[in-house]
Amino acid sequence: MIKNILLDTDVVIHLLRKQAAMVKTLLVLQQQHCGFYICPIVVAEIYAGAFVKEYADIEQFFSYCHTLTIDSEIGKIAGLYANQFRKAYNKISLEDYLIAACAKKYQLCLWTNNAKHYPMQDIQLVKESDV
Repeated sequence: MIKNILLDTDVVIHLLRKQAAMVKTLLVLQQQHCGFYICPIVVAEIYAGAFVKEYADIEQFFSYCHTLTIDSEIGKIAGLYANQFRKAYNKISLEDYLIAACAKKYQLCLWTNNAKHYPMQDIQLVKESDV
């Protein structure tokens, strides 16, 4: 059973837009007493694409989540991921490597709709069958 979940940027966007299937999944996970986490990379990506009128909703959603910190260990893990995967997976951004590193360091399942950006075998992705 999943207990702690790191939210990827795409999932946060869908939740903020109140996309029905995503909200339903969030509610099911909440009923299972899952903890929801975000990292500063996701926060930055959300604000980079947000309108001022959306800030209050964003803040309200983020207050519901636990916020992780990024340190040099996460930087190292992300760099090692990039070194390992960048040739075979040239569409993966540094932000995705950093998010994956957060999932690994904090031992969180990663909820994303972009599984192709996370080929790492040492992190667990949330799958519909897990919910």
